[in-house]
Amino acid sequence: MFFGQSSFETLISLQNTKKELEKRIAYLKGQNAVAQKDYFELKGLYPDEK
Repeated sequence: MFFGQSSFETLISLQNTKKELEKRIAYLKGQNAVAQKDYFELKGLYPDEK
């Protein structure tokens, strides 16, 4: 296998990148939930404003 090691290193790198992106997505989803909660609470305080 001429490209075996390089392909394996690329695979490992992509798997690590995928894990990091999945962590970032989970974090951002949590931040979004907090922001939406705050938004709807504030909207409830001022229901007449758009």
